[in-house]
Amino acid sequence: MTALDETLAIPCSLESEQAGESLAGTAPRAQVWFALEYRERWEHKAWEQSSIDAAIRQAVDAQLAGIAGARLLLIKQKDRAAHLRFFAAVLGEQPALYTFELSSYAELAELDLTAIVAGAPQYAAQRSQQPLLLVCTNGQRDACCVLHGIGVYNRLQREFGDAVWESSHLGGHRYAANLLALPSGRAYGRLRADNALAVGAAVMAGALPLAYCRGYTAWEPAAQAAELLLRQRLQLSTAVGPRLLAGAALDEARWQGEFALADGSRHRVSVVRELGAPVHASCGDAKTTPTVEFRLV
Repeated sequence: MTALDETLAIPCSLESEQAGESLAGTAPRAQVWFALEYRERWEHKAWEQSSIDAAIRQAVDAQLAGIAGARLLLIKQKDRAAHLRFFAAVLGEQPALYTFELSSYAELAELDLTAIVAGAPQYAAQRSQQPLLLVCTNGQRDACCVLHGIGVYNRLQREFGDAVWESSHLGGHRYAANLLALPSGRAYGRLRADNALAVGAAVMAGALPLAYCRGYTAWEPAAQAAELLLRQRLQLSTAVGPRLLAGAALDEARWQGEFALADGSRHRVSVVRELGAPVHASCGDAKTTPTVEFRLV
């Protein structure tokens, strides 16, 4: 029996959608994303419970602890038998994506992750121009990740090939299927087999499909929401959009920031955080939690 069978009459993703929960400001947080190919079965804690040698995991964890805002994902593709792939995506105004081919996991521990993030010259040859689309399919974390994720992955992989990978837990089960675009650092939610191709094509073409965007993972939730609400107001759907100049919380409910556009204009934005309808954050949760909604003021 799955967690879904035990607790919810409907999947948490459907409950969230029916409640009209906004996606704005819900993106998982990270400024640096690492993605490691792992072809075996993923457990609830994919990295920690993997069969990768504990000494290697400890060495990698030690490096990750020294990199602000870093997260490691496990990824896989259907029927791949070539060298193991490892990606590093560094977000920012000039985002960078690095691609490595490993003959063993031992080689991972030998990489200087801090130097990669810093843009060290010895890793310049690994810079990649091909964006990645990572779709969470880890059903060991939540039933919705399999319910929606597998179909979305299959649809995108058929169209965009090697750019598309299955991913371990991204965060936000109830927004499944979840998609992370790298190196742009944009998270998307509520993808389905019937809309995945349009969303994926827009992202690969350098656009930002606002209706499905959860936010920019390098920013705090209020800033994520403020940018998306500003984009909606100005009808901006290009990947290069508002640049955050400054932002701060005024109190527990209010946030104010200033964004700059490519045309040189500046926009001061204020948002208020409000609690909405209670939903289950995950199919395995017995209790509900209130949704969080942001609106412009």
